[in-house]
Amino acid sequence: MSAREEIPALVAKWNEDISRRDLEACLGYYAPDGAFMAPNVPAARGTAALREAWTPLLSLPNLSVRIDTASVEEAAAGDMCYEIGAWAMGFDTPAGRREDHGKYVVVWKKFSGAWKAMADIFNSDVPLLTG
Repeated sequence: MSAREEIPALVAKWNEDISRRDLEACLGYYAPDGAFMAPNVPAARGTAALREAWTPLLSLPNLSVRIDTASVEEAAAGDMCYEIGAWAMGFDTPAGRREDHGKYVVVWKKFSGAWKAMADIFNSDVPLLTG
């Protein structure tokens, strides 16, 4: 199976794991030295830092996340690929519901036949400053 088939299937499973708030499953998508680069916070690299980054995210009240793969391009050697897509997220705050959406890139590397995220970066399409 090609990365163009495998990665969207992984992302569909990742969506399910996020909705179940399964921290260990979410961390399992990353390489041991993988990086999660969310907006407005320092990059998290390695399992301990990934755990610190994902724990508060998964504990947000009434969290909803949707990750949608738009394209996957695989290296000729078949051991790396990159994925581009869109995401949407919502959660409750004391001031009301917060909704955000944007785009992302994940660089995947194959380890012993399994794709693992090496670099996962996303940013928002919602203007930071309004008015």
